[in-house]
Amino acid sequence: MQRNQLKLWSELVGVYFAAICLFFGAVCYSQSKEPHLDRSNMPASLNGTAGSVTGYVRDIACPLRNHSKESAHPSDDVCVRACAKAGAPLGIITPEGMIYNVISHTMPETDERQRLLPYVAKTIRATGRVFEYNGARAIAIDKIEVVSQ
Repeated sequence: MQRNQLKLWSELVGVYFAAICLFFGAVCYSQSKEPHLDRSNMPASLNGTAGSVTGYVRDIACPLRNHSKESAHPSDDVCVRACAKAGAPLGIITPEGMIYNVISHTMPETDERQRLLPYVAKTIRATGRVFEYNGARAIAIDKIEVVSQ
């Protein structure tokens, strides 16, 4: 009789322990799930401001290294195309020399580089959501129009 009670007790403890493990596993899983924000659920505080940027699409390393006005729109686009082909990060540089990184409309962030590749070495007007923070600038693009080749 005592043996049966001990066996029953150990089975109950095992079931109870399994239930606790499942509960904590579910809580941990729900807490570790990546957040996903997009245009439909992005809080206004994370959504920038409506605006547009006009500038030359190019790699961003050269203007950071070469501070001449020509880096904003070089007369020869061979180097720009070579850097883009090699996988350099791309951005938009305005005639005033301001560099805009291109970001997505989602969190976690998605890669927008492929979207800019057809516009390398062209001047464009990008319309979307504009962001500024500590001197850094970015745009999440809705629409791209070529202004000039």
